[in-house]
Amino acid sequence: MNSNIDTILIAVSKKLGITPEKLKEALKTGDVSKALENMPPKDAEKLKAILDNPEMVKKVMNSRQAQELKKNLGN
Repeated sequence: MNSNIDTILIAVSKKLGITPEKLKEALKTGDVSKALENMPPKDAEKLKAILDNPEMVKKVMNSRQAQELKKNLGN
């Protein structure tokens, strides 16, 4: 896997309080509930608000970073 993606997964997983493997699996399956459980409540609310907004999700998923992450995760 791309070392930049590994670095991102490690950094994000540390902030979320989960392993990089669990984060990768959550991203692959689209089930981020486990990640939200360990987030500070305010951050979880913000992320949930984004995920509940189809236009915002589309904007995020079309970003260069998201496309690179999807490519490197095999989707």
